[in-house]
Amino acid sequence: MAERRESVDSEDSLGALLEAELEAALAGEGSAEGNEDGNASDVPAAKRVRTASPGGAGAGCPPHPGFMGGICIRCGALKDEAEEQGVALSYIHRGLEVSKHEAERVRQGTADRLLAGRKLLLILDLDHTLLNSTRFIEVPPESEAVLRAQLEAQPPDAPMLHCLPHMRMWTKLRPGVRQFLEAARERFELHVYTMGDRDYAAEMAKLLDPEGRLFHGRVISAGDSTQRSVKDLDVVLGRERTVLILDDTEGVWPRHRDNLVQIERYIYFPADAGRFGFRGQSLLERGVDEKEGEGALSTCLQVMSGVQERFFEQADHGAADVRPLLRAARQAVLSGVCVLFSRVVPLDCKDPSVHPLWQLALKLGAQCTTGQEEGVTHVVATDITDKTRWARSQGKFVVAPSWLWCSAYTWRRADEAQFPVRPGGSAAAAQAAAPRSEAEDVAQALAAAGGGGGEQQQQQQQQPAADSAAAVEPAAPG
Repeated sequence: MAERRESVDSEDSLGALLEAELEAALAGEGSAEGNEDGNASDVPAAKRVRTASPGGAGAGCPPHPGFMGGICIRCGALKDEAEEQGVALSYIHRGLEVSKHEAERVRQGTADRLLAGRKLLLILDLDHTLLNSTRFIEVPPESEAVLRAQLEAQPPDAPMLHCLPHMRMWTKLRPGVRQFLEAARERFELHVYTMGDRDYAAEMAKLLDPEGRLFHGRVISAGDSTQRSVKDLDVVLGRERTVLILDDTEGVWPRHRDNLVQIERYIYFPADAGRFGFRGQSLLERGVDEKEGEGALSTCLQVMSGVQERFFEQADHGAADVRPLLRAARQAVLSGVCVLFSRVVPLDCKDPSVHPLWQLALKLGAQCTTGQEEGVTHVVATDITDKTRWARSQGKFVVAPSWLWCSAYTWRRADEAQFPVRPGGSAAAAQAAAPRSEAEDVAQALAAAGGGGGEQQQQQQQQPAADSAAAVEPAAPG
């Protein structure tokens, strides 16, 4: 029962209630987090719930703290149609719904427990963050031959490449992911949150955590979200001020951007390179991979560890919040930099400050201007222009737009010499200068979720969850 209690804060009464009825209901069927396949368990029978209720039927109700399959977890009464819609927690146990009041109490209890252990809560995306998956049918013959050779050559005790015939897909773990997870668990309680379906989420969690020591059933999939195409902390039992998020796609977190550490996408397979506009540039096609100890995961862990340390330095003297700490760390990246764009913002753009690269520069702590001023330190351009000539004559930096993205992903000012602007520009520079819209980026990320079946999974699974949680209000600010 120890792992089961960890998912629902064993120190509060809801955890005790759940433990009582699930002990009987799930005997021989696996933990509260799931069965042998890693899926959320089926709803226990009403008779079992009632007999497991402490204090006798009706003790302490109403109000009802929550329902399991429409049956009160405390008194065993059937849910009335007039009952206020609660918070669905189907990833913890299929059919579990708790009242808004109980959810808030559990969130506070979880926060208290984590803070006492000097830990924060870390939400981890799967696809393009910790791993990359692709369907068999999307792998060209020449790539399959390379994958088969890699599969045979890798050490059997710590495989990074997985062929999954039962799911008809390949999965490649990001280099350094195991070391990342082991180090992160010392500072954070780990949760998985993916836009893939439940079966996919469970399978990937087993690849990352074969011994079940890291996640303890805290695996949230597309069907658990309360809104289609959106991830939200309303299904997470934790206070927003104590939560960090690691994800490659900012747009799926519209309410929680200040909690997000955006990681560079891990694109190992050709199909995803094509989806995101980098056809022919996947790591597999290029014959390279990230370095285990120097890759994106290592960089992000350093940033998040720094935030965690500063959080508890503040918490020792009063209230603390990860959001301003993360914002300050990000704005320090290009502090003191003043950017002038040249042939980056379209001529028909009436307000250049809304351009994604202008916004990125501001988030990194830089200032932006539209004039050739003395304070300009960098001209970001895609070609040689009057502005770039002026900048060079004044001893200022002239860099390609990818310099901004590199600085963002490495959390430090990138070496300007690595991002020269050449006459005629380049395809890479033009692509970086005209990034796709956030809506387009989110759509591609969702389509790529779950190994490329994300769009279909969203249609099949997301709508029922959204319908059942239509009346759920957003989680209270942390």
